[in-house]
Amino acid sequence: MKKCLKRFIIFVTAIIFSLAIVFLYLLPTSADVIDEKESPYQTIFISEANGIRRMHVGSLLDRSSAMDLKDPYRHVYEYTAMMMLVSGYVDAPKKILVVGLGGGTVTRTLRMIYPDAEITNVEFDPEIVAMARQYFGYAEDAKMKLVVEDARRWLRRTTEQFDMILLDAYHGGYIPFHLTTREFLGIVRERLSQGGVVCSNTWISQALADRESATYHAVFGGFHHYIGKLSTNRIVMAAPGGLPSPEVVRNRLAELEATRKPQRLDLKGMFENHFAPNPTWPDGTKVLTDDYAPVNLLKDDT
Repeated sequence: MKKCLKRFIIFVTAIIFSLAIVFLYLLPTSADVIDEKESPYQTIFISEANGIRRMHVGSLLDRSSAMDLKDPYRHVYEYTAMMMLVSGYVDAPKKILVVGLGGGTVTRTLRMIYPDAEITNVEFDPEIVAMARQYFGYAEDAKMKLVVEDARRWLRRTTEQFDMILLDAYHGGYIPFHLTTREFLGIVRERLSQGGVVCSNTWISQALADRESATYHAVFGGFHHYIGKLSTNRIVMAAPGGLPSPEVVRNRLAELEATRKPQRLDLKGMFENHFAPNPTWPDGTKVLTDDYAPVNLLKDDT
């Protein structure tokens, strides 16, 4: 028995060690960096290796955005593809808001799926915008505009309403605290049109996830979430008027694939693989508020 246990431990250790080596091998090195800029808020790196161009914010360990240079519509990172599941919640959005630009992967895919929709991008760092233009092909068009400003400040001031609001803003490895709170989500709720939905990229592996769940529930009621299989990302879907049933979402995604044939997306397959029914969190979990939202402290607390 002891020998079997010892062999098992050695086997597991070898696997972990091998995975660690592979992970480190895949990390960009200084030789892969093709540009580096200091913005007023952070250091931004652009790396390129094996045909993949990446944007890193803060350090090379960060993976904010990526693009396959030979296949720009392929989603290099799982979470950007998962965010496109928002398509199952609104039939034909006319106005879409994307908070957080990165390399523009989310925006590029939304434009492909919804060529007639008006899309607004809000990004607070002008250097991110400049690098997205230079290295990732980001550009506005007749129905797409850019706002360079703090998203919460802009949302509070605007009177526009949106059929989809996608939240994908990160700074220093976590979501800025003022974009996580009950007060902020209340503003987001007010900016959603009738039948509108918010889609938020968060992380499931943190103690923060329970607090986020309690906060989304406090503002919107029930919500759906999708859990990454190759990452620790969690995509949350919520709406003021309640969400359609999972069956309706699945059928809408299947219909979208059949009629519009979005490139490089298996929407129905992603739904089947990532949808996690009945999100739960401990009773008594406190919501995140403007007075107390320690996202930086909860970030790595598992």
